[in-house]
Amino acid sequence: MMKFSWILPALAVLAIVHALGMFWCIRGGMDAADSDRLAFQAVAQPLRASDGITASALESLEQNVAKRSVIHARVMYSYAAVHAVTAIGFAAAFIALRRKSRDSIPVFQRG
Repeated sequence: MMKFSWILPALAVLAIVHALGMFWCIRGGMDAADSDRLAFQAVAQPLRASDGITASALESLEQNVAKRSVIHARVMYSYAAVHAVTAIGFAAAFIALRRKSRDSIPVFQRG
């Protein structure tokens, strides 16, 4: 009889952690634009107030922040995809080992 007393719970925990990581990364990708915009405003407001930046430089900075925000979101979504694939792999391993451990128990011992 095969025993997977510590492997099955470990696989289940890893699958759950990666599924939660996937949702966290999706949320981070959705919040990327807002957080980048707020960071831009924190830098741009003092510069505007003190006339320490020209209008064209401010516009250029804003365009760079917009590009960075898109890249930031893509990176977070790619991390989410990696977490999803990993969670699916751990869940599949959990299911396969659980079935294997149940199949290895003789019929007269099942109950």
